[in-house]
Amino acid sequence: MASILEQARERVRATGARVTGARVKVLAVLMQADEALTHTDAQRRLEQGDAHELLDRVTLYRVLEWLVEAGLAHRVSGPDRVWRFSAHGDGHGAHEGHGPQHGHFKCRRCERMFCMKASPRLARTVRGMLPDGFAGDEVELTVLGLCADCTGTATAEPAHAHAHGAHP
Repeated sequence: MASILEQARERVRATGARVTGARVKVLAVLMQADEALTHTDAQRRLEQGDAHELLDRVTLYRVLEWLVEAGLAHRVSGPDRVWRFSAHGDGHGAHEGHGPQHGHFKCRRCERMFCMKASPRLARTVRGMLPDGFAGDEVELTVLGLCADCTGTATAEPAHAHAHGAHP
């Protein structure tokens, strides 16, 4: 199995864009995370990683935005209105099933946000609810409640393995 850096490099290369160390390392950080990361979270992980990568805040933000524009990551606004970034899935591992049209679950107690599995039915259902003449092209859905950890029903393999937000 290829290393996370090799996987990230291949995913950046597949976009046809220039492969830079910053893009590869930031994508690798997002791919390794089991939750979406704020700009600050990503910076800390880069600084603490094996490479001790130091990117200035502006460069990091530009790389995160590029990853979103390139379709390699998505962002969601957390309860604190801070963007959180997460790698898009490629069919393998923790990010599987989290395509661009998916909803999120926000736990009212711990404030974490979790990706829900992508569903083509979600977009169709919401489009069917639009008033006549409206043309929606993107769906953002957030379900509010308590996560398995907060209800005490967590299992060894949580169904919400891809969280957005700070841990309690």
